[in-house]
Amino acid sequence: MRLPTLFKQNRNKSYGYAPRYYNERKERIEQLKREKEAASATQNIFRNHGPKSFREDWRKAKSQSMEKNRRIRLIVIFIFLLLAFYTAIQMGAIDFVL
Repeated sequence: MRLPTLFKQNRNKSYGYAPRYYNERKERIEQLKREKEAASATQNIFRNHGPKSFREDWRKAKSQSMEKNRRIRLIVIFIFLLLAFYTAIQMGAIDFVL
């Protein structure tokens, strides 16, 4: 850590100079590409976010949640049946011989 001084030394002023070359044809082509991409992006926005896509997204989310609930219900029923079978064997209600 440096101590503060009363006499400040000024540094040389410097700047970063990077020569640039202007190519009018290349600039025009890039501008046309940007305009075309912007136009297609706006079309895709309206196409992807219309009422039909909201409806489709909702149906997809609903079917996924129903499928998840169905799997959970199946697992719970399977575990319940296993426990019931195990307790029946332990109580002697079912003779199980291997």
